[in-house]
Amino acid sequence: MVTANRNQKLPNSNLFFCSARSRSEHFLVFFSYSGSRNDSLTIRRHERALTELYGILLIVVLIGIAVVLILGGTGGVVYSLLQKPPAFAVQAKVTVFTPGRNVVTLSHLGGDAVSFSYPSSSGYTPGIYFTLESPDGQKIAVNPSPNMTGNPWAQGGSVTIYSDGSQFWATDNPATLAMKGNTAGIPPGIWIIYITDRQTQVVVNSLEATV
Repeated sequence: MVTANRNQKLPNSNLFFCSARSRSEHFLVFFSYSGSRNDSLTIRRHERALTELYGILLIVVLIGIAVVLILGGTGGVVYSLLQKPPAFAVQAKVTVFTPGRNVVTLSHLGGDAVSFSYPSSSGYTPGIYFTLESPDGQKIAVNPSPNMTGNPWAQGGSVTIYSDGSQFWATDNPATLAMKGNTAGIPPGIWIIYITDRQTQVVVNSLEATV
């Protein structure tokens, strides 16, 4: 059954309309003053509502796809942010290995035990690594010695940073220094040692050592 409301004239137009309603639809029917119905201008409100609903659903779908793409591309970053870097205390001390050849010894004073990051076929293993800042501000990588013990660095343990004359090395094996007959001294000045967690790329400790 269809019911119609009173006619209304459109402003600046020779058309008038009436509002009609059925059980399932509410629509406007337009007539000209001649009395003929103009179906080309008939507006069904439920169709307009469906169009708006489809538009909203399309926007929601596009937003969902964008979120998936963003999370997929930054998954590694999000994972890194959720990781907690290790926390431990370290003391740096310059010691003389042999006359004229000094080294920097780092002592683990307590906190989290950590492993050392090593080069591997797929990049680097998780763990900490060392970087030096020379007295003139140059950043120098410290390589893990091939003669490391493989044990975690825990409270009471020590790591020695030394130079062989061409590059810097770190070792937790004192026998390594005895094996290196060409261990050279570290140039004088104030050196800064940075300890960085490989997984989170967070500097967990920075220490000064005056040579």
